[in-house]
Amino acid sequence: MPGPTDDYFVYKRWFQAGHGALTLPANCAEPEPPTLSYSDQYTWSVEWYLILASPDAYIRIFENFAKRSRMLLSRRIHFAYHYGPLIRKDDDGRPDRQASDPVVVRIDNVGSAAHLHPENDPTAHIPQGRIQGLNLESLDLFDFVKAAFRHRTNGTAIERTLGYRIL
Repeated sequence: MPGPTDDYFVYKRWFQAGHGALTLPANCAEPEPPTLSYSDQYTWSVEWYLILASPDAYIRIFENFAKRSRMLLSRRIHFAYHYGPLIRKDDDGRPDRQASDPVVVRIDNVGSAAHLHPENDPTAHIPQGRIQGLNLESLDLFDFVKAAFRHRTNGTAIERTLGYRIL
């Protein structure tokens, strides 16, 4: 399941615990600490980059949360989990990405319901209905990051590493 959505403070503790427990591979760098942007207790976002070497690749995590109407809870309204080759960097050293850049996998809900962009066609949007074995909406960001690490370590197809099959 994705992290808690109760409020920013609960999520921040969860994120810091998961981030602190994560062991980065030797060929992985975190160019800057994860950015948790806080608007108020019920509205926040997180953006996090990991740069991988040999071959050059990156992982980008983005989540955006907002308050549920008439409730003292938040919900994740947008997310994007990206893992793919590092094509170019911006002036700040972060990946400068384009939608058509190659990916190993990208899972997001930008512009439509949760969907998957497969390795062989990064512009394709594979909806949840065609994905078996993985609930895209409930994928945990740390599970995604660890799957990318395993994929690089053992070369197993990302479909197998994340446990899904495209129908």
